[in-house]
Amino acid sequence: MSNTETSAPPIAELRAVNKSFITAGGHELKVLEQIDVAVHAGELLALLGQSGSGKSTILRCLTGLIEPTSGRVLRNGEALHGVNEDASVVFQTFALYPWLTVEQNVAVGLMAHELSRDERDTAVDRAIELIGLGNYHTAYPRELSGGMRQRVGIARALVSQPRLLCLDEAFSALDVLTGENLRQELISLWRAPDTGLSSIFMVTHNIEEAVEMATRIVVLFPRPGRLGLVLDNPLPYPRDTKSPEFQRLVSIIHECITTTALPDHPIEVPVAGQPISRARNRMESIPLVPVGQILGLLSILHDSPELSNIYDISDEIGREFGETISLVKAAEILELVETPKDQVRFTELGRRFVAADPTGRHAIFAEQVFKLRLFHIIIALLHEYEEVEAERVIKDIGSALPYDNPEKTFQTMIAWGRYAGLMDYNAKTGMVFVPKDEADAPDGA
Repeated sequence: MSNTETSAPPIAELRAVNKSFITAGGHELKVLEQIDVAVHAGELLALLGQSGSGKSTILRCLTGLIEPTSGRVLRNGEALHGVNEDASVVFQTFALYPWLTVEQNVAVGLMAHELSRDERDTAVDRAIELIGLGNYHTAYPRELSGGMRQRVGIARALVSQPRLLCLDEAFSALDVLTGENLRQELISLWRAPDTGLSSIFMVTHNIEEAVEMATRIVVLFPRPGRLGLVLDNPLPYPRDTKSPEFQRLVSIIHECITTTALPDHPIEVPVAGQPISRARNRMESIPLVPVGQILGLLSILHDSPELSNIYDISDEIGREFGETISLVKAAEILELVETPKDQVRFTELGRRFVAADPTGRHAIFAEQVFKLRLFHIIIALLHEYEEVEAERVIKDIGSALPYDNPEKTFQTMIAWGRYAGLMDYNAKTGMVFVPKDEADAPDGA
């Protein structure tokens, strides 16, 4: 089943799909923008992107679990109404019923089908055998390892013999060896002629995983989620992760994501006769990264100067590539590092920061935070009032950054502002205020 049948209409397709959600605070959050993606018969399509880019939302729209705000969802070329009955989903969490046996958990996948008891038992036995759990019919989830629990989830998804199997970060909770073994078994199941499984649509943040499994890879860019790179992967199975072509494809995707998330902006030359604003020229969102993680990154870069490549840094700190991108971007926004190509280097200010005592670090951090135009939303209000309602600030953030979650952005801004000594927040009263010892400090201090 590894050859795409392009003559037939796609099994599942999104056309010009937009999706927005209403946050807990009542603000509209735009998650997807003009998404066109199709899963064809016979292909294994990987949707790759950073956390929070909208990957799972696309999967849920494709399968009919949620409706888009606008655009069309198609199944076999026809408008989809309700859930796509050709598709089954395996989620990141095992989501098994602890009081049911393996056999009973798998049978849950047939609840929507009218089958006789014999037909149901036959289908359950077949799915359990397909996924290698033949001796565990009567076992309970607590008796199984993480990998075996995920096998049960996959068997439950396969029991109804779907044409399309959707995997939502299905391997991310597993250890490396278990995940690798399960990936290879799924590829074998998909390629086998007698399983009835035509296509797989997988959501992942793992670049190597996508190149190892997929026949086609789509990279999703965040804020809002929009399609970026689309890459065919003709490598034969089984794939050698150390081969030059495999590494070339990984590098292409790495470079695509890095260039988009950490672009090399040219240095802005001041215009003669015009004042230089301390704020950035455009409203820029901030990565939702705690201060402690930024300080940890700078400490690692200082202690291990040989770590200059962003991929090596990601391996060193044990985080997914997208999380590392966000962490580096936070340090770059604060002008503590610079990122030419895929390198991460201290700026002169960054070197002064890591060499400073705690008081000096707070002062530098405050000066850099004050330069960020986004923070002027709060700072301007605090200059006018002694304290301001958080809800008012969150509303202004939502207006300025319609593709970001304003509540989460507010929480990060408060954390950065506290470290800088520029602002504080009382969760009981819901008010943002200037710390007393900073109230009389000069602007930008």
